[in-house]
Amino acid sequence: MIKSSYSARVKKELLEVIPRPRHCRIAELASIYSVLGDTQSGGKNDTLTPVNCRINGDSGLINKYFTLLQKTNILVGYDFETGLILRKSAEEFLSMIKWDTDKPTLVEPLLLQQTCCKRAYLRGLFLSSGSVTDPLKRYHLEIVARSDEQANQILEIMNTFSISGKMTRRSGRPVIYIKESDQISDMLSVMEAPRSMMEFENVRVQKDIQNTVNRKVNCETANIGKMVDAAVRELNDIKLIEETRGLKSLSPRLRETAEMRLLHPEVSLKDLGKLLDSPIGKSGVNHRLRRITEIATDIRNQEELQ
Repeated sequence: MIKSSYSARVKKELLEVIPRPRHCRIAELASIYSVLGDTQSGGKNDTLTPVNCRINGDSGLINKYFTLLQKTNILVGYDFETGLILRKSAEEFLSMIKWDTDKPTLVEPLLLQQTCCKRAYLRGLFLSSGSVTDPLKRYHLEIVARSDEQANQILEIMNTFSISGKMTRRSGRPVIYIKESDQISDMLSVMEAPRSMMEFENVRVQKDIQNTVNRKVNCETANIGKMVDAAVRELNDIKLIEETRGLKSLSPRLRETAEMRLLHPEVSLKDLGKLLDSPIGKSGVNHRLRRITEIATDIRNQEELQ
């Protein structure tokens, strides 16, 4: 069985949300209509196309729209040939959602005064023209607007929930998008999709842990690489002194450190210091090795002059 996409699962959860307050149902109806609605002149009766049925063949949104209409006491009849809602309809419905012929993509601000209505508004928009990428792949949520005015209204409503969306254009149409993981999580919560939000959060936590582990491993690998490079340079310096002047030419402390490094090339400076007859710290060992490097550098310079 093929698992549905994350975006489809989010929408499925949102389709199940039927607001109890009438004003929230009206806000969601207005929101969906602002994207998918099409008002037509009726013949014998007023007719209304509440949704554009071209929703990727998915009748879920249409069914929810009808349910919202019925629960808001709007009589609904569906003609499967024309896709129109018939009967007691257009004028009453348009009056209820305060639809403005001059601003068909905007929802009347009076319908969006309460927080719950703003949630319903964003939910309707996402169901109509939104999508969210599987968090396992990347963080991206977007809503395609029908006009710049609608895009600005979406941004304004999102901002009331401290969600900072951005706008771009795709094929000439404004697109509102969010890429910050915490903001996407907040948006899912605002739209009242708790199951989807928890799924998103679980993935986000797992990715954060994995990223932290990867950074730590990369850091440790880099440190090990630096330590190995340093140890190789130290061994080369010590062997040069041994072959040219002999380790006996070094002071007792430098000689002991050099001999111990030859015996234990794999240990860290801290552990090397513990192996000395009179243990010293990392900085003390580092100081002695720098002095050995200076002596080796002096030998190399003299060889170049000869």
